[in-house]
Amino acid sequence: MRWLRSLACITLLAILSGCGPPLHERSITVESTEMRFIPDRLEATLGEQVFLNLRNTGKLGHSLTFQFPSGDRTISAEGGMEAIMAFPANVEGSFRFYCSVPGHAGMEGVIVIRKP
Repeated sequence: MRWLRSLACITLLAILSGCGPPLHERSITVESTEMRFIPDRLEATLGEQVFLNLRNTGKLGHSLTFQFPSGDRTISAEGGMEAIMAFPANVEGSFRFYCSVPGHAGMEGVIVIRKP
């Protein structure tokens, strides 16, 4: 009898794991040059999993910090290097991003997350 209950639980978990809408992914590449992000405006759709590639084509190290309601998210890349971050686009709105390296105050942009 115990094995029957276990089998029922396993079957229920298998059924429930297939429920819900599929998660969509978006890949974005942001180039950091000396004192600029290209592009400086990013877009994503609510519910997407975003994979962001920071490609530093400059000689100086740069960071990219998103200011989200849930807290800041930061990645960094030295000159000629790349860094990758992933985050869910789970809040609609416009959110600032910037380089947090001292003296790089002009490096900023915005990510807009919209409903589908």
